[in-house]
Amino acid sequence: MEQMQILGLVALLAGIAKTVVLSLSQTENKLTSVFSLVCISMVLQNAFEFLISITYSSDPRLATQFLHSEMLSIIFLAFCLLIFSLIVTKKKYIKSIAAIFGIWALVCACLLFTGQLVLGYEQTGYSVISIPGPYYQVFNFYAFVTFQFLLLILVYSAFTENSKVRERSRQVLIAISPIFLLILFIQLTRLMGFNSSTAVFMPLTTTFFVAMMVFYQSGSIVIFKIKWKAIWKLAVTMRNVKLNEWVGLVEKLLVEEAMREKANNQTEAAKLIGSNQSTISRKFKKYESQHRKFS
Repeated sequence: MEQMQILGLVALLAGIAKTVVLSLSQTENKLTSVFSLVCISMVLQNAFEFLISITYSSDPRLATQFLHSEMLSIIFLAFCLLIFSLIVTKKKYIKSIAAIFGIWALVCACLLFTGQLVLGYEQTGYSVISIPGPYYQVFNFYAFVTFQFLLLILVYSAFTENSKVRERSRQVLIAISPIFLLILFIQLTRLMGFNSSTAVFMPLTTTFFVAMMVFYQSGSIVIFKIKWKAIWKLAVTMRNVKLNEWVGLVEKLLVEEAMREKANNQTEAAKLIGSNQSTISRKFKKYESQHRKFS
């Protein structure tokens, strides 16, 4: 197997891992919605990297289309990460900042489609790099400023008085650092005249970001579907459960998780598990003696 195909396989596995996270999570607010967009842009990038690896040798013209699509996904990813950071840090003027960087991203996309951003692509060993066009620096500057800006607001918010914002900012800062360092390294090496590519480590750094967000999840950034949480708890305790007790235990876990997620709001908890308030109220009373207090 060629090195490019190995990298393509790594990208595919990284994309599958992110897709699993997306399939098990749900969106309930702006933060979780933007996180989903970040994951989608990362999955698209991994998918295009895989498609490039299997088509570059056999069909260069098709591979070029995938390379354009990958570059477009990177532009979109940078924008989504910026918006995600702004919402995490609860910064003012989000719409104004989003509009400025959104227009900048659209300019980069237009230059890409008109052939002014890149002139083509060439293989260098195990990877494929872009041949800079007359306006390639517009993209370089966009990527550099976007990541510098989001890094700045995350660092600043990591020391804010608001404990919730401070904790979230530090979590995102740790998770996003490998992506930032990789892009910085690529930018510096290219300025020094080396043909560097993100193809080797970008799938790993983006997967690290998603993994850390899942690890840090506190019910605000990544919200998993309630039934999957119940199944996981059941799997952990199944050794001590008799077969005839499973139905009751699953029911109890669903009610407990729903009540915890919705802060003991029976109406909202009922909606979460597709039930009604009277049923939840009855089940809650049934398990009240075993029910723990939810914060």
